[in-house]
Amino acid sequence: MYYSRYGYQSDLYRQTQVRTPLISRPLPPYLPTIPRLVVQIFEHVNFGGRYAWVIGPIRDLREIGFENIISSCIVYKGPGYHQSPNYKVIFHEHPNFRGRKLILGPGYYPNFHDVTYNFPDRASSISFGDSLTSDGPVFGTIPLIVEVFSEPNFQGRRALVLRDISFTRDIGMQDNIQSVRIFKGPDFPPGGARVIFYEHIDFEGAQLVIEMKPSDFRKEIPNLSLLPQSFGNIISSIKIEGWTASTQFTELVFSDEFDGEELKPGWKWVDPKGGGSWSPRQGYLEMRCEPGQDLWWGHQGRGGNMDAPRLLRRIEGDFAIETRIQVTPQLREHGGLLVWADENAFLRLEKTSGAHAFRGDVRFERHVHRIYRLVGRAPGLARGIKQLYLRIERVGNQFTGYVSRDGVNWISCGTTSVGMPKTVWVGLHALAPGNIPPTLTRFDYFRIFKRPAEAGVPQRVEGAVTAPGMAGLPVRSALTELRRSQLELQRFMSLRELYK
Repeated sequence: MYYSRYGYQSDLYRQTQVRTPLISRPLPPYLPTIPRLVVQIFEHVNFGGRYAWVIGPIRDLREIGFENIISSCIVYKGPGYHQSPNYKVIFHEHPNFRGRKLILGPGYYPNFHDVTYNFPDRASSISFGDSLTSDGPVFGTIPLIVEVFSEPNFQGRRALVLRDISFTRDIGMQDNIQSVRIFKGPDFPPGGARVIFYEHIDFEGAQLVIEMKPSDFRKEIPNLSLLPQSFGNIISSIKIEGWTASTQFTELVFSDEFDGEELKPGWKWVDPKGGGSWSPRQGYLEMRCEPGQDLWWGHQGRGGNMDAPRLLRRIEGDFAIETRIQVTPQLREHGGLLVWADENAFLRLEKTSGAHAFRGDVRFERHVHRIYRLVGRAPGLARGIKQLYLRIERVGNQFTGYVSRDGVNWISCGTTSVGMPKTVWVGLHALAPGNIPPTLTRFDYFRIFKRPAEAGVPQRVEGAVTAPGMAGLPVRSALTELRRSQLELQRFMSLRELYK
């Protein structure tokens, strides 16, 4: 047994590989495989309470347990949006698309009760159609589309899963999933993907793994209780895994290998307890933390602290940040990447220590308005290796965490949307939460990437050109140093591609 923020959980780990035959039933008409819009509906205002994903028409919202209770929503541009940029979601007052309508394009809608909409808790059906063009958020990649049902044979309440779910209560399906459909998404990885159903919250306990190969079109399990795994329909969290080697951020604009006479300009140390350690030409950065040093506000916003050491620099616009952490057999390291707007809005992607409740796993967290939420997790990936790569990508207000064993093939740790200013702080952090033993985290480098088309555009990337000892040199020399770092990275990636 161990204690998590949700109470005591079982230590049991069992994994069952499920290989179901391909069933040639027609694709349900309400489930497009390349959605033009992805709509996230919420039970409460300001995107609170239970939520559900919608990508196709729903004649009666009772099917997903949301009749007359929708109070806010986010409308994302889906992978097929470019085919019809006038596409909108239409909320109807009555079932079967009848009654008054509320038509919304891509965007954030925190309160249906607002006089602007005057549509409080009245939506009973949802359809889609063309209207005027509008801007709005982009949903991102969809490797798999998972439908879960509360009764066998795809009956009862249903819910859509497009991203990791740390607690199925959030979609109204806690311990109540009895049948499953899985489809290839528009961004299905060439190497395949899989869905992992967990017995407990936060991706813990026994596992049911369903593989999707490139040759598969969809898989259906009409009754989970007939499978050999022992936890039946008691499913409390769901993870979608798809490995990828591609990214839109490929141009290196800043790199610090921590091997110069001093740290590169632009860094800001925040180290309340003095745990950071670095010396000239060391080639790495160390952060030590004593028990209790944390970086959160505590359960329900009370009891936490901001004592963890962190090294930050400012960056503007979309980006990818990356680091490599040395992993010891004792798993003493506990730290990773940080995206920081202020103390009320930040993201942490970190490898946990072996003594922590997550037992060395990588986790992706969001902390907004002093409320903690687990976005995703990569169980078991840090065991039996000597180094681990972490990466966070920002596209607008959407942030995705990735982890890799080789720096080439990456697996997602979840995606979340957080309203942040255009310019934020990014960098490294370490911690020793609770009463775990002291931690020691070693970072080999920190890098910032941009899209190739944006790399040459003047943007705020502090220290991106001037390196240590180069303050008095002309810009031409500084660019030469940056180009050297880019070539070193290209050689490194090429060697990994050759010998992977």
